[in-house]
Amino acid sequence: MEFLNWLRRSLRKATPPLADKLPLVGLLVLAVSAGFGLRSWDFSRSRVRAAATITENVAKLNQQGEVVYTPRFRLRLPDGELLTLDAVKNRSQEIEFPAGETVPVLYPPGDPQGAILATVWLTYQGAVVFAVLGTLLFDLGWALRVKLRRAENSRVGAKAGSDG
Repeated sequence: MEFLNWLRRSLRKATPPLADKLPLVGLLVLAVSAGFGLRSWDFSRSRVRAAATITENVAKLNQQGEVVYTPRFRLRLPDGELLTLDAVKNRSQEIEFPAGETVPVLYPPGDPQGAILATVWLTYQGAVVFAVLGTLLFDLGWALRVKLRRAENSRVGAKAGSDG
């Protein structure tokens, strides 16, 4: 019981500063999300878009000695040449697609060897994660503000009722 009382007191103390700061922090995180989104959009618009077909997922060892699967895809260049590449893994998580799936790729003009998988999630992952985090922080702060206003209004109403 003592722990619950301590927790209640702590939450009462923390609510006003959190209600004051969280909406602003949420907006700042949303601004960071917009920056990530603009950077990803700018990156993708300067690249050549193409469709590739996943041929297989190749087993490789990562730095920790664990087996991870890297997609291998086939891309047809504008001159008709077929190019087979392994997806560059610049993230710690595994990227796996079923063989035969068609996926978008981006590559620098004149350098198809630099092709990367460009699904919406892979392209805008940072922007999406920061947008969700910013929205949650903003909403939590706003909800705390509403709760504080309701508590203040009920205190003022109770005081006015006892005075009259």
